[in-house]
Amino acid sequence: IETLRHTLIEELLIVSVVILIFLWHIPSAIIPILTIPIAVILAFIPMHAMGLTANIMSLGGIAIAIGAMVDASIILIENIHKKLVEWERGGRTTSRIDALVRAMKEVGPSIFFSLLVITVSFLPVFTLEATEGRLFKPLAFTKTYSIGFSAILAVTLTPALAVLLIRGRVVDEQRHPLQRLLTALYAPVVRFVVGGTR
Repeated sequence: IETLRHTLIEELLIVSVVILIFLWHIPSAIIPILTIPIAVILAFIPMHAMGLTANIMSLGGIAIAIGAMVDASIILIENIHKKLVEWERGGRTTSRIDALVRAMKEVGPSIFFSLLVITVSFLPVFTLEATEGRLFKPLAFTKTYSIGFSAILAVTLTPALAVLLIRGRVVDEQRHPLQRLLTALYAPVVRFVVGGTR
């Protein structure tokens, strides 16, 4: 449990740093960073109700789920940034909140259902019996709960936090130094691969 606790803290710190680097906007980065511990805390509620203990397998399920849990918020925030840049270029013809809501409506349903697909994908593990069932079911339960709650948070808490926290100018991804470098490295590879398939 101590090892897993250490791993979870490491994951949270690494994810937070990566989000800050790529979004380049501290208020926006706070949103996905907040959703991880909230989803993890919520996952402990059904765990407690079912009598699942915090053992290496149940906590391992949460550790595995963290990557997928944060994806939804990041995609939502990135789309908001893109739409806000377009909104500013377009002369701000509508209100800022309208631009935010439009951005969230565009990707929100897709994000929600993609997380539900990941959640459902672990259901076959629940059919395991005997030793295998006792070993892997706690992991499957906690991973399912974590991703299930992150799907709910992606369409409830994340939009609310986005409206409250995303203020001021956001960085256009075309001007982000790291994004420009990665695009410059990636574009020739794509051109080579696409050209080679013709």
